[in-house]
Amino acid sequence: MPGSENTSRQRLIDFLLDPSSYPHRPPAVKHLQTHISDIFIAPPYVYKVKKPVDLGFLDFSTLEKRKHFCSAEVELNRRLCPGVYLGVEEITLSDGKHSFGGQSAIVEYAVRMRQLPESGFLLNMLGEGTAGEDDLRRIARKLVDFYMSQPRRAEVEEYGLPEKIRVNIDENLSISRKFTGKTITRTAYDSLLYYNERFFSDNRGLFLKRMEGGFIRDCHGDLHLGNICINRDGICIYDCIEFNERFRYIDTASDIAFLAMDLDYNGYHGLSRFIVAEVSRAMDDPGMYGVIDFYKCYRAFVRGKVESIKAFEPEVPGDEKELSLKTAARYFRLALRYALFGSNPAVIVTFGIIGTGKSTLAGMLAEELSCAAIASDAVRKEITGTRAGKKGYEGWEEGIYASGITDRTYREIISRALAEAGTNRLSVLDASFSKRVWREYLLREAGLNGAGVYFVRTTATLDEVELRLLRREKEGLSISDAGAALLPRFLAEWEEPAEIKGGRYFEADTERPGRELLDSLFRNIIDAGASSPSGQ
Repeated sequence: MPGSENTSRQRLIDFLLDPSSYPHRPPAVKHLQTHISDIFIAPPYVYKVKKPVDLGFLDFSTLEKRKHFCSAEVELNRRLCPGVYLGVEEITLSDGKHSFGGQSAIVEYAVRMRQLPESGFLLNMLGEGTAGEDDLRRIARKLVDFYMSQPRRAEVEEYGLPEKIRVNIDENLSISRKFTGKTITRTAYDSLLYYNERFFSDNRGLFLKRMEGGFIRDCHGDLHLGNICINRDGICIYDCIEFNERFRYIDTASDIAFLAMDLDYNGYHGLSRFIVAEVSRAMDDPGMYGVIDFYKCYRAFVRGKVESIKAFEPEVPGDEKELSLKTAARYFRLALRYALFGSNPAVIVTFGIIGTGKSTLAGMLAEELSCAAIASDAVRKEITGTRAGKKGYEGWEEGIYASGITDRTYREIISRALAEAGTNRLSVLDASFSKRVWREYLLREAGLNGAGVYFVRTTATLDEVELRLLRREKEGLSISDAGAALLPRFLAEWEEPAEIKGGRYFEADTERPGRELLDSLFRNIIDAGASSPSGQ
């Protein structure tokens, strides 16, 4: 923004921050901002002013456009939040002084709303433990009634065409490319690009079926936890998309996916499943499950993009900038998880011959996906009271490597990995899994817990493995006790994983560079999910 515009904008903000500027004289005014709006909480009202920005998908660059979209915001939001949107206020300027209304030149417009009680916001209620399935059921019913009340219109339904949906996906990817290495890793970005390419290539018929079924409606478009308030007047679902119809003319599954994704993001996985099931049942839409993870991935990516844009705005304070950077990274990682594993809990197992890089890969996966890694070497020493740095190898199946302790170790690491996956939807399990009995035990326990298991076998040439084991012994930095002398016996006792090959079995050549290794693995996981009957 040029200097003079910056100055005039700051004067406007100063005016709106001054309690004496308002006819009702609030005791204080609080200023909040998003990447597209300045918000002023002046109890018992809220005033929202659109920033003069043009982001491509949104254009508030002129006063006339801001007036238009302020009016649209009021009209559209009265559908799901009656009694809260009061109208559009004119802000005028005379002799260098701003005021509301009057006969002077209009320099800005503000949406005026009733202030909603903080205690009623769904995110706050969930955090306080005062909201649950009954509230989600009421929200689902309100949304379904709203969707069904929207007439089927050809100009709306055409936005269900794959090429129309893809405009939004490609736009997000294009805008977010500049954030690689900042809020999203290059591996995550490339994997999400590949996932979307693959989904569109494989599912054109699915998108067309959604259109034919009448599921493309004029929806809300920004249905996250912060936009839902429950109070004595009922349920208010506010702040819908007004600035671009293609973000609101969408599949009802895409609308619900935003809310389900935000529940996942905040750790309410059971309620995420619940809201999807309630809407699917009420709308007689079992086909929603075929697209819900695709749309959840899209919604998480959108949030990552929005927070990234905010983080790099010069006027955003340092503490808000830091929070937005972290929030954006979390949303992008969630999008990657959806692309790879869908919504269900999952355990990634890095296993294989000693010295093939299981622990290294496990660490890379844990960092890239922001999840816990449970290592058999560490747990074995923990449960036997052995110091992590102390070498505990006394011979094949002796000491802390006796068969009974090994069985106990595997039961413990499997229990921990499944508990972590149940809570945080994903964990990495780092162990050789050299015996079929342990692999089968994991699969049985995972099945009982509703978790998917992805076996990733690390591989390297024997020459490379021997070099790594000798280097490990020399440096003495690894928690593992496995050395080069153990390799022949380990190879002799190794049981090939024939029972798990195919499906969710993958191989990773750890002699490849790290990023190349992860890129290849993630593509293979995406391909496997796309080719499975359930899609994930």
